[in-house]
Parts: sequence; C-alpha cells; structure tokens
Amino acid sequence: MMKGEGSISRDSLATERSLLLATLEATADGILVVDRSGKIVRFNKRFTSMWRIPDAVLATRDDGRALAHAVRQLKNPEAFLDKVRELYADPVSESFDVLEFKDGRVFERYSIPQLVDGEPVGRVWSFRDISDRKAAEEALRESRATLAEAQHLAHLGTWSHEFAGGGKSFWSDEIYSIFGLMPGVDQPDLFTKYDHPEDAAAVERTMAEAKRSHKPFSFDHRIVRPDGAVRWVHEAGEFLFSAEGELLRSLGTLIDITDRKEAEEKLAHLAHYDGLTELPNRMMLAERLNHAMAFSERNKRPTAVLFVDLDRFKNINDTLGHLTGDALLRAVAGRLKRSVRAVDCVARYAGDEFIIVLTDLPNAQAATKIAQKVVNETSMSYVVDGRELFTTASIGISMYPTDGHDVDTLVRNADTAMYKAKERGGNSFQFFAPEMHEAAVRRVSLENELRAAQRRNEFLLHYQPIVSARSGQLVAAEALLRWRHPTLGLRLPEEFSAVAEEAGLLVPIGTWALRAACEQMKQWQRQGVAPERVTVNLSARQLADPHVIRTISGTLRASQLEPSALEIELTGTAIMSDVERSVRVVKQLGAMGIRVAIDDFGVGQNPIGQLKRLRISAIKIDRQFIRSVETDEFDSSYVIAITNLAHNMRLRVVAEGVESRGQYEAVKRLGCDDIQGHFFSAPLPAAEFKHLLEQKRMFAVDAG
Repeated sequence: MMKGEGSISRDSLATERSLLLATLEATADGILVVDRSGKIVRFNKRFTSMWRIPDAVLATRDDGRALAHAVRQLKNPEAFLDKVRELYADPVSESFDVLEFKDGRVFERYSIPQLVDGEPVGRVWSFRDISDRKAAEEALRESRATLAEAQHLAHLGTWSHEFAGGGKSFWSDEIYSIFGLMPGVDQPDLFTKYDHPEDAAAVERTMAEAKRSHKPFSFDHRIVRPDGAVRWVHEAGEFLFSAEGELLRSLGTLIDITDRKEAEEKLAHLAHYDGLTELPNRMMLAERLNHAMAFSERNKRPTAVLFVDLDRFKNINDTLGHLTGDALLRAVAGRLKRSVRAVDCVARYAGDEFIIVLTDLPNAQAATKIAQKVVNETSMSYVVDGRELFTTASIGISMYPTDGHDVDTLVRNADTAMYKAKERGGNSFQFFAPEMHEAAVRRVSLENELRAAQRRNEFLLHYQPIVSARSGQLVAAEALLRWRHPTLGLRLPEEFSAVAEEAGLLVPIGTWALRAACEQMKQWQRQGVAPERVTVNLSARQLADPHVIRTISGTLRASQLEPSALEIELTGTAIMSDVERSVRVVKQLGAMGIRVAIDDFGVGQNPIGQLKRLRISAIKIDRQFIRSVETDEFDSSYVIAITNLAHNMRLRVVAEGVESRGQYEAVKRLGCDDIQGHFFSAPLPAAEFKHLLEQKRMFAVDAG
C-alpha cells in the first residue's frame, strides 16, 4: 500500500513538473529563474529570444557572462545593475520597472522571490516585450498632440454636455483657449454665460429650434471673454435624444473665426470705401444718394449733389509726384468732411474728383451756403511734407428732383455744371441749367474731334513777326497753333485749348508744335532766310510735365537746331502755379542756351516778385495794356514802369497786340525793344511768312 502511494506521488510530481515546464514555455513572457546567489537555474525559450543571449553562454549557467551580454543592449545599464544589486541585497522584495534598449525595444521587468517554507531560495524574473504597445501609445500620443495642434491652429475646440447626472460638461483645451480660460483651473460650463448681450437672444432661438426639430445647428455669434475681449465664433453641433425623446446630451465644435470676420469686414470696407481717403467710393455713393432721394421724396425736401473737381491738381501731381499728390488728396478730403454736416455724404468719385450729397435741405439756397464754404476751405494753403501747396475747387451743383431722378443723371448734370465753373476761372460753384447739357455734349464732341485731329495731322503752325523797335527788322517769329477743322475751317487755340487740357491732350499737341517750329526754323536756316529766333508757347500743363526738359532737348537734337535759336514763352500763371519747379526748369533751359520769355505779362498771376530768381531774357507786355497806351495814362505809366524794371534787370521788353501806327509810335517812345501785332502782319502760314523773310524789308518804314 505504501509502495503504491509513493508511485502515485512520483507520477503526479512528474505530471506537475511537465505541466509547469509546458506552461513556462507557453507563456509570452521571458522567464528567468536564479538561485539565491544569482546563478541561473532555469529559463524559457522566450527569454533567450528576447535577450538574444547565445545558447553557448546560457549553457554554461554563468550568470555573469549572461548579465554582461544583456546589459550591453540597454540604454541605461547602470540603473539595470543597481536594481539587480538592490534585489539581491533584499531577497524577499518584489520589483517592477521598465527597460529601454538601444535599438528601441522596451521591456517590462517584474521580479519576485522564490520561497520555500517562507525562506528565499532564489528569484524569478519575468520580462514582457511592450515595444509594440509603447509604439502604439506614442503614435496615439503624437496623433492626439497633432490633433490638438491642428485644433489650436484652426482655433477649433470640441465640447459636450450631459443633461442627465448633474449636467457635466467636457471641453477640449482649445475651448478653454477660445474663452480665455485655463484647463484645471476653470471648470467647464454652459456657453450661454459668455454670449454677447446683443447676440444672446438669437443664440437662444437657434438652440431652441434645434431642440424642437431634432436637427443639427450651425451659426456664427459673438462671445465676451472674462477679460472683456469680444471674439467671433462659429458653433456647430447637435442634441442627442433617447428613444423615448428624452434629451440626453449635446456635443459639437466651436471655432474662433474672429480673424475671418475681421478680414470680411475689411473686404466689405474696401468694397465700399476709397483706400486712399477712407471716403465712401462710387458704390457707397450710389447707395447714399438713393437713400437721400428716398428721404427727399417722403419729406418733400430737396437733395443737392455737389461735383467737386480740384483746379490744377494734375500740375502738382505731375511735378511733385504721386505721393505728394496723394497726401494733398487726403488733406482735401478732410476739409470737405469738415465743411459739411454730419448727415451729408462726402465721397471720392475718381482722381481729384469728389461728390458731396447734401440731404434734408430746406431749399436750394442752403446748398449755396455749403458750396461757398467748400470753396473757401479748399482754397486755403496746405502744408504737405513741409511744403506749402495751393489748390482750389470748381463745383457743379444739381438738385433732386429738379435736375434728375436717378444717380447717373444727377451726377452727370453736376459734372456739367462743374465744367461751367471751370470755364469761369475755377475756385467757384455753378448750379446746373438745362442749356448746359447741350454745351457738355458739344464739349464731348469737340474732345473726340481733337483726338481725331491728332491722328489725321490737322494741326498746323502760323507765324507772326516780332520786329525790332529800333531797326525795324524782323528779328523773331512766334509760332502759333492752328487747327484746320475739316468742316469748320481754321480754328484758334482759344476755341479748343480748354477742352484739350481737360482731355489730357495739351502735352502731346504742345510737343508736336515745338517739334514743328524747330524743324521749320532749321529749314529757314538752310534756306538762308531765318530770323534770329523762333518763339514757342509752353502751356502750364507742359511746364508741369516731369519730362519737359528731356522733350525740349530731344526736339533740338532731332531737328539739329541750335538752342540759341529757340525762345520759350511761359505765362505768369503757369510760373506761379509752382514757383520752385518753374525756377528750376527756367534755370535748366538757360543752361542749355535757350531763351525764356514771360508772355501776357501783367494779367493773371504776376511773377514780378520772382523775376530776380527767374533766368529769363524777355517780358512780353499783354495786349490789354497796349490797346489804350496812346490815351490811357495808367496803361502808359504801366508800360513805362515795366520797361524800366525790365531794363534795369537787363531784360528785353516786347509789346504785344500793336494794331495801329499810334500804338506803334507810343510803345516805341516808351522804350519797348520789340513789337508784335497786326500792325505789321497777322499770323501767316509758313510759306507766306517765308516771303516776309525773303523781302528783308524794314517794317518801321513800310508799316502803315
């Protein structure tokens, strides 16, 4: 009986041992068993594959060699060995830690003592490869970090709110950021406490409708952060219900769209306001004028439209540059706004053109008072970049409903009236009258004809002799522009120059005239009949042209005419429009050897105070002082005074518009050097003028 029992025990023990070894090999962990001294007792195959220890080393049961092979693979072998020494010093302690390998693998290490009858006889080490799990966790962490970063960059946060169980809310980190709060410090709450007061009612209605319809919601609204900052957000989400229709929770997203809203507002502003002056543009003007007309219709009170155009602005822009011109426009815009009432609209129409809409006027006379105020304000000097500038305004006025019932008609009629104000010298205002429309049509027709005249070479020059008062010889020829109109015949500059200037044609026409005069003078020189010089008028617009010197020097080179044979005539008004530039241009012309004369001296803006600075050669006294020089004491005294002044400055004096022998004798007696006028000859075509040159007659003897 005893023998049988022992046999059964040995069989059971063998079975258990076999089961233990099978279990040891079947586990996914690497198992290492050592005795009390650390000598290897047993291990499974998973241990050897995990630690990559050669079988030959393990066969020796030399734990030192095996340990040395193991620690070479670790990132921190010292920590590994410290833990081993610590456990061997305390045989009954347990331990858990994580090992990181140089090749990126990660093991969990667990160690427990092996006890027999409560006494430690060895230690069991368990190693689990968690490399894949760690990689997955890292990937998840990176994914979450990337998502959080993306949400942060997009200002997008996620949220949820439980209606059951105490109404718990969840906010992502970006939600806290949007509301200016801190995770872990501030607690999630319903968004309603942050709704902007002006948007709260709309938010409540939207949410109520989403609950009622069981449909998702999506809308923009403003929030107010605890620091008082207002932000725009786009909120989207939905409410979740049970099968019985009980409201369970809501969830959704919140995105900060403040930058987008500000960009949209900026675009809307740019679409309706002028970028330079910040005044309403044409689009906004049309809206304001339509509103003003509707108000007038309801209240039976007129609306006025003022078309404001700056006088001589192009001269400033061309001479001093666009930056200075832009600064001047901004200054003008400020004065226009200060000149009108708060209910009125000031808009920039185009270039140097502005529109003022005066609404709720008691009568048309009220527009007169405001228009005069605008004229006065704009005519005062401006200081731009330390430079004093002057400009004035021409204003045309149309009235609703008298002068039109729509935006285009009112603006067009005000524009027409503005041209009438310009024709009268500018710096004034003019109300629209029906007959002005016909004049405007004629002006547009004339502009089109002028452009066609350029293409068809219909311009030509006539020449009028300038005669020496002392010798009676023909000393110069003034080139005068003419237009050979195909149906109206020969037309003088005063009939078309104003329209040519408005259309921007004066510079190209003037350039053609300069070239034609120089070429004609050179031809006379080759024929041996040329006078001393040919004089050419330069308009104010040409003087302001930044390329004027290059144009003149290029013309002389092309025609091969000596500079001393050319005299340029400038009006006092042209000079005074920008004195500093005029002084520079005249100095440059003088340096080239070109003579400069002041034409129409005594009328318009008089540059007497600038004569010392201007390197001119002659003064041409205007014909209005010559007309009565024989009988009018003032005119006679004026000619004497100007002649004495000019001679003291070594300048030549030319009397213009001499038409009779009495005038001729008077200006000669008063000391004028040269004389020009119909008394000698009307302006003649080049071929006829050549006959005068060929005759070489003494005009003082033959005249009359």
